[in-house]
Amino acid sequence: MFPKLVFAGLSDIGLSRPNNEDVWAAVPESGFFALADGMGGHQAGEVAAKVAIDELCHAIQGHSSDPLLSVQQAIERANQKVYEKGQASQTLAGMGTTVCCLYWTQDAVVYAHIGDSRIYRFRNNKLEQLTQDHSLFAKWLSQSQSKSSETPYPYKNVITRAIGTAKRVVPEIAQVSYEPNDLFVLCSDGLTDALPFKDIEKIIESSSSLDDAAASLIEKAKIKGSHDNITVLLIQNTNQ
Repeated sequence: MFPKLVFAGLSDIGLSRPNNEDVWAAVPESGFFALADGMGGHQAGEVAAKVAIDELCHAIQGHSSDPLLSVQQAIERANQKVYEKGQASQTLAGMGTTVCCLYWTQDAVVYAHIGDSRIYRFRNNKLEQLTQDHSLFAKWLSQSQSKSSETPYPYKNVITRAIGTAKRVVPEIAQVSYEPNDLFVLCSDGLTDALPFKDIEKIIESSSSLDDAAASLIEKAKIKGSHDNITVLLIQNTNQ
């Protein structure tokens, strides 16, 4: 039986950015959900994120016999589209975007990411981070004696992989099983740079609905001083 999915998405421009370069999309009839956080001068990041999300949603049609391959091919097509658009325009040159996405099947959830937008799973009141950031900070942290994310590091927001910045891209793709009431969280770094893991877990646990959780997460991130765009996409399997 295909899971019965409910979802809530919310995006906020944040406290100081002139425009919102985050984009999210939901295609529940295909079991597909995606989020992107664009980067580039002027409005190039916003363009990169929208082009990537539009192409991903277009590429995912129905349910494939090989969902991992479908996601990989969709990401490759999105990368090609953003790269070609950046190459064709001087004002868009060098633009790129992070991407994270979920693709539900009858048996599992395929998830993929590029960059530092994250995916979490909330099960039995416990939050688990499924993705590891493609960033210099994450690489430094993995090699450092200190495991504290509070350690000062000058290149915290430099990502090592992105959609559209090169002809080819290598996404991380995996799949996990799902249980009734499993909740998956996709979010941009405007949330995770401001809110510690435990705060995210506590807010989700205490929220009365997905809409309430999304709004509370963004509001708390702004209170904590996040000046970036903040986007949250929550998807839950409601089958019993």
